Amino acid sequence: MTEYGGFGGTWGTPDFDPDDLFEVSVNRVLGDAIRAQDGVACAMWCALANVEWTHEHGDTALYSFRSAGDLVAAIRGEGMYMDWYCCGPSGTVSEEIRIALASEGWTPRMIG
Repeated sequence: MTEYGGFGGTWGTPDFDPDDLFEVSVNRVLGDAIRAQDGVACAMWCALANVEWTHEHGDTALYSFRSAGDLVAAIRGEGMYMDWYCCGPSGTVSEEIRIALASEGWTPRMIG
């Protein structure tokens, strides 16, 4: 099953999707850091935009620049996609994020 973050660009704070395997994984292993640290939130946007995440069971998650910002805002429970849109270099996965999501079975592949 392929999961797409959609085109994004929600005006206002988007809702977190508790049924989305990737979103749940991100929230479980990085949610506290994303909510507490702007640097980690920006690093998460960078790790979503132009990156396809594949789960060991075959699921994939792929986010546009806008939908990447939506996910960060949803996890933080505040703001909107524009707060994170292009906050850093797209397609860049920090070691912290790579390791955290690997613990949930996810691996990144740069697409851009």
